[in-house]
Amino acid sequence: MNGTNRGNAETQLQVAVGMLLQSVADKSTVVAETVNGSLRKLSEKHPNQVLNSCCCFCRKPTKPSADHVAAILKIMECVCSEHIVNIDGNTILTTIEFSLQLMIENIHLEPLVQMPASGILVALGREHYIQVVDALLNKLEAGVIPHHMIPHTLGSLSNANANGVVPYLKNILNIILPLLGGIRTDPLKQSFSFALGSFCDALTEYVSNNDHVPDNTITLENFTVEIGMAYDVLFSSWLHSRETKVVHSVLDAIASIFAILNVDKVTQQTSRAIQTLISLYKKNIDAYYITKCLGAVIQKAATVNGTLLEPLLPNMLNTLADLSHSEVLRCYECFALHFTDSTIDQLVMQLKNNNDKERIKALLVITHLISYSGEQTIKGGFKDIIKHLSEMLNDNNIRVKKALVKIIVAFSCKKVLLNKDINPDGPEKYMEFILKMCCKQVVPKNCDIDAQELQDIQKSADNTLYMLSTSVPELENTLWNLFIFCFLGPGYDDAIVILLRCLTHLASKRENTKSCEAAFVRCLTLLANPLPNLRGTYLLNFLKNIKPCDVNSYKNVWDTKIPQLLKYLEQNYDNFSLVEWHDLLFDFLNIILENIKNDSFYEIVVYKARKQLGVYYNIRTLGNVNNNESSTKQTEKHFLLKCLAITLCYLKDKETVLQTLDNILVNVKLTDYSELHTCAEAIGICSRTHLQLVLDKLAGIRKDVITKKSSKFLHFTFMKDQKHEMGIERLRYTIIYSYSEVCNEAPAEKLLRTVEAEILDYVVNELTNAKDFAIRRVCLRAIHSIADAMHPNRNILHIRMNDRDKVIQLVASQMLLHSGPEYIELFPLIIPSVTALIRLPAQIESIERIKLVKLFFDNVYNASAIYCKINPENPDNYYGDLKLVPYVTKSFAELNQFVQELLLQNLSPATLDEIVTLLEPWLAKRKAEQRLPAAETLRLVLQTYLDNMKFAYDCPTSFSQTGFLLAKVVPRCTDPNKNIRKVAVECLCLVLCIAARYEGHMRDHDKILSNALQHVQQQIESDDPKLLYNLTSDVAHIVCLNLPQFQLIHFVDGLSDALLDCESSSSNGSSVVLNVTELQNHVTYILNKLLKALNKIQCSRTKSSTLRAILNLATHHCKTVGGILLAQPLPFDSSICECWSVLSTDLTLVADLLDQLKKIIKSSPLYEEQGNGEIRLTSLAPLQAVCALHELLKNTQLKDLCVQQFPEIFSILLVCLASYIGTSAPATRNGDKKEKFGYILNRDAYKLNPAKIALDTLRLFLTCCEFQKMAACLLFYNNLDANDDCATFIQVVETLVENICEENPQSLSWLVACLGPHIRADLEPQRVAVVAFFTYLLKQRASEQTVLIENLLEMILDVQMDQSCAVRKIGLQGLGYAAENLNVDLITRHCNPILSVLMNSLDYNNIGNESEVILEGMLSFSKLLTTLEGYKFSSFQVTAAVRIKPLLGQEDVNLRRASFRLLGDLTQSLNSEANLEAFKEQIQGNMITLLLHLCDPDIYVVKACKFTLRKIGPYLESPKVNSMIQEHLIDEANLHFSDFVRDLIKIMAEELQDLFPLLVMTSLSYLKSQWVEIRSNAALIAGLLYSQLSFDNKHRVSLDIVCDRLMRLLHDEHEDVRMRAVQAVSYLFLD
Repeated sequence: MNGTNRGNAETQLQVAVGMLLQSVADKSTVVAETVNGSLRKLSEKHPNQVLNSCCCFCRKPTKPSADHVAAILKIMECVCSEHIVNIDGNTILTTIEFSLQLMIENIHLEPLVQMPASGILVALGREHYIQVVDALLNKLEAGVIPHHMIPHTLGSLSNANANGVVPYLKNILNIILPLLGGIRTDPLKQSFSFALGSFCDALTEYVSNNDHVPDNTITLENFTVEIGMAYDVLFSSWLHSRETKVVHSVLDAIASIFAILNVDKVTQQTSRAIQTLISLYKKNIDAYYITKCLGAVIQKAATVNGTLLEPLLPNMLNTLADLSHSEVLRCYECFALHFTDSTIDQLVMQLKNNNDKERIKALLVITHLISYSGEQTIKGGFKDIIKHLSEMLNDNNIRVKKALVKIIVAFSCKKVLLNKDINPDGPEKYMEFILKMCCKQVVPKNCDIDAQELQDIQKSADNTLYMLSTSVPELENTLWNLFIFCFLGPGYDDAIVILLRCLTHLASKRENTKSCEAAFVRCLTLLANPLPNLRGTYLLNFLKNIKPCDVNSYKNVWDTKIPQLLKYLEQNYDNFSLVEWHDLLFDFLNIILENIKNDSFYEIVVYKARKQLGVYYNIRTLGNVNNNESSTKQTEKHFLLKCLAITLCYLKDKETVLQTLDNILVNVKLTDYSELHTCAEAIGICSRTHLQLVLDKLAGIRKDVITKKSSKFLHFTFMKDQKHEMGIERLRYTIIYSYSEVCNEAPAEKLLRTVEAEILDYVVNELTNAKDFAIRRVCLRAIHSIADAMHPNRNILHIRMNDRDKVIQLVASQMLLHSGPEYIELFPLIIPSVTALIRLPAQIESIERIKLVKLFFDNVYNASAIYCKINPENPDNYYGDLKLVPYVTKSFAELNQFVQELLLQNLSPATLDEIVTLLEPWLAKRKAEQRLPAAETLRLVLQTYLDNMKFAYDCPTSFSQTGFLLAKVVPRCTDPNKNIRKVAVECLCLVLCIAARYEGHMRDHDKILSNALQHVQQQIESDDPKLLYNLTSDVAHIVCLNLPQFQLIHFVDGLSDALLDCESSSSNGSSVVLNVTELQNHVTYILNKLLKALNKIQCSRTKSSTLRAILNLATHHCKTVGGILLAQPLPFDSSICECWSVLSTDLTLVADLLDQLKKIIKSSPLYEEQGNGEIRLTSLAPLQAVCALHELLKNTQLKDLCVQQFPEIFSILLVCLASYIGTSAPATRNGDKKEKFGYILNRDAYKLNPAKIALDTLRLFLTCCEFQKMAACLLFYNNLDANDDCATFIQVVETLVENICEENPQSLSWLVACLGPHIRADLEPQRVAVVAFFTYLLKQRASEQTVLIENLLEMILDVQMDQSCAVRKIGLQGLGYAAENLNVDLITRHCNPILSVLMNSLDYNNIGNESEVILEGMLSFSKLLTTLEGYKFSSFQVTAAVRIKPLLGQEDVNLRRASFRLLGDLTQSLNSEANLEAFKEQIQGNMITLLLHLCDPDIYVVKACKFTLRKIGPYLESPKVNSMIQEHLIDEANLHFSDFVRDLIKIMAEELQDLFPLLVMTSLSYLKSQWVEIRSNAALIAGLLYSQLSFDNKHRVSLDIVCDRLMRLLHDEHEDVRMRAVQAVSYLFLD
């Protein structure tokens, strides 16, 4: 019997391995890898069976595909490599025979199969080389050409086991060498070449380890003849094959063979071999193989006799010059060692080649030889190399330059460049070359270098230069002098950072440093823009290490200011301000100059700065610069000009000053306005101490160049390249701008004596005759500066401007809005210029004042309308982002300053009236772009008047403009633009303050008015219409309180005009309150008329008065008005809604209306069914009532009334909401009596969603009651759709109940009383709503009122006979809540009825139709079991377990969760009176199910299974199993299912072995499960269970059945299933 079982198992193993081998070719990579792993795991215990099965499988008549066979062979190779010790002799011989046969059965090349077959032989040959070699030699017969894989395998074996093969090598060579001549096919040539090369390598290895080999008598001399013969055949015949792969193999073989040829053979063959190899370069053969072979030949020949190579050297060098392999460098090392001069000469000749690639190769070779050859090897050739290297420094090729950098570094590190004998020119030009490589490179056209490569080259050059500066001390002086020279020029600005790094390092090491004024000036210049490449920090660090002069007084400034500048840069790089930075630098320069006090130093700085300025004469000459670089250089030049001017202020030598002024003017670039400005600013700075010299210089230019227009001006180089006329205009522009700067900078007492005659007359004349727009602009600026200079505050000489009015007229005449957009740019210059002029004595006349104000208002405000566009969403660009917007907005500020100045000069109501009268039209313009600046101007005017008004005997004592001003301001308080509103409120406050002053109030009264309007000012920017309405009312109230009575008529008169304001919001804010009285008769007619008119009223004030009239009607005729409003078509339009809103303000009226609406809803069916119940239409009357209630409840002031009627209204709205879900609104409305038919089509009703209306109404009702949580929770269901099922509604009910219990628990009894009658309603939704409400009351532990709770329980138990599954389901849910939340004694009293209902819910006929009822029954059952732990459930436990067993595998995830949980709860409820044996049978029957569902797709099912397994553990009668279950099945922990099941089954095998046959068969039943995870893990469990069966139990379980079922899964469509099946099959035979 035992033998039979063993034989059966072996048979099944063979079958299983066969099936696994079949799956090796599975389309899934994961499955294939798993099969591979399983077979390798099986081979650990059954290597012989696996190998034999592989052999048998591949020998089947229906042979597998080549890919399939190859995969199996790779498995066999792994088995042979890993378990060679455990393979018996017969299997080894069988495997050798099989592999050999498979390898040679196809005479053609088939590497997919042949190579792994060869690999098997090699793997076996590592230990059993005798058998393998014998088998291979059997196929190697003398005179017979073998299969091409035979020599290949012998070669591979010799590489793997040289000690085993070399003893056979003599015999092998004796057989194969005679065959070489007859070989014709390429695969054979490749194979034999590989074998011969491998034999030579093996022989070399064997001989080199002579002390550890089995036969130390074997030497290279034993094989001299054979190796020579092999070499001859390979070299003479096969090397010339047409097949490239053959040639590659032969070259590799020759490289190995040549290394062991004897001396005579080497001497004889070297020349021929080299010539042949060189000739191969001309063929289509990979040069690497040739060079590798050539290197071996050269190495061997040089070792034997170096003279053998000398005749061939030129040819080899010429040939190698074209190559670029690492092998080439090895060849050159050998040449350089033995033939130094020839090698160097050849490389030098290659450097002269016109081909860039050739030069690069030569450079790389030389660099390699310099770096890695012996120091004396090529030293003699350094001079020639340096000579030609010097000539290559001007090469344009980037890659050649890159190679040059490398060789320069190599020479530098070897100290070659410092050797005068070798390099007479010195190292400077080589270092400069590297420095140039650090700069931006100009890429030639048609160059294939990309930007990234260029950047890498530049970065490499940077690092190289810094490395040389820090690592080669001998170069320090050279580098310092070179770098300083380069630093002072602009040609190396691209490399400025690396220059500074190197200079800083070198300066820190220099002990005796000289003063370096030029470097100081250059650093200052470059610091003008410190941001590019963060160079500012490097510049300041360099400054710290140099001396600006020989006077030591600079040190204190140096030690104090430079760290401050560094700190500023570090803190402000992200938010950098160039102006602020320049001010800091100017301050630094001034402090330096003041502290040093040395005229010689000043002159040197001026000289160096002038010299530096010449560098910037024309930026375009500096090379290829982009816009950013050009801008940076302009900034540097401008800054240098100002620094030069500042230094001149400390210089006393007039001749030097005049020369420097000439230098500044000569170097100005007339085509660049920014440079002209800087030049003028520099001249202005000079005028601080040299005013007369500056004026004389400017007058001389005017006289000689402009007035006479002679050729004298041609000595200024800036005129040479310009057209004559343009040059004159730009020079004129410069002179005028210079005069402007002189007026700003020069001392007043010196300037004022000549300013009018010397400067003003000239500027006025230029402005009068100006044609060029730029001249106009600069003249206006100059006039402004002149006026500021003559202002009384500066005019200590009291000199008056004689023709002030004419100048004003001339300047104002430039205000030309419609002459072109460019004239807008003049506005910010014209207005301040006029403002500055009118500040001069004496005051202008009223007529002129009015003309100027009107002119400026017209032009500026019209320009705002044309070029500005308000964008409230972008405060930074509030007026838009058009090009001219900055000029217009700047004009606003200048205009306000101008108006303020006019008012201050003549502060009187008359002047104020003039300005306001001119401003009035602009306040009411249609465009906010005009209204806003006008309002701001008015605010400034009023504020100025209030701040500066005085009361005296000669001043006005009355102010008659109050009403007029208020009438103009009030409409703007309700302007649609919030900024205008804010400004208008401030204006209104100012007007009232001014009026109060004239009424006799003191200044403190202003605070009272301001406080009264404070809340308005704070909230006026709000966009809330209601708030704005209230604020407007407050404004009106404040105005009425503070407006003098005699001004009231003016105010009203002005407001009547404001009703026609262009903005409706402004007209609405200005409207007169309407009072409607005595409208008590003809209520219906009046009301209908008012309703028709209501839609047409645009003014909100008017509309409000109409609505108040309707309210008065409803107060006396509630039912009539309510009926008419209810009869309006649905949906109610905005006017009807407003009517309901107004009616809601009267509480008494609302109470009557609520009674009327409740009666309508209660007395009518809420919906009607049509089309066999498929369509449900809401009844019109109840829906109208709900809509009306919706509008009424928008008034949140109805709290008391709503709370009083809360139970009744809440129940009505809840029932309405339930009924309206899934319904549609009626499409008809009631017709008039005159209509032929009784209905009219109402198309708008299609838009209504009755359910949403009811929901919103309920939310508004709760809001009125101030039940905020209840109202807020309904917002989550705001998208309730008419087609939603009742699930959403149930959520609403649950949320409502939860919040009612929290916010209004005292109403529960009345709510139950109001809802109770609906539990037997005809409409199912109403019953659902009531049962749901009662259910969730139980969930919330509704009350401590026992009677109420028992009533709820009884009503819920009664509904279990309802025909509706939804009602029954919710009722069962309620029973679960009752069990969970109510008093245990109460539940115990009702336990039997509850149990009966719950068991009935599990007595199902059709799971699909009653799944939700079943689900709730199980959930509630679980809750009951948990609650009543000590209760006797013995009569129900087994029955319940039996009934839920089919539910454990249900597709519905909720059913699975609940059924697994219930099984655990039933187990937990077991006690001593329970039928334990019967229940244990259920546990054992469900054990596998529970384990499998630990990998259920649903995480909650997994948790339920863990819970249940923990509960059934104690009843398994296995302490170890129970302990493991309790320890590992933790709810929140991640379970590694495979490892857990594997360990669990091992423990179960010890104590529950009797259950294993049942468990195995149960597992097999799940192999057809619909879930992939269940099927796959069922296979795994089945395999593991079977592997742990005891010997006796294995008779009770058929291995055939198990194996058959598992192997069927190998064809499953899911890869996970196939993978687990493969693992399971392997488990069957492992233990």
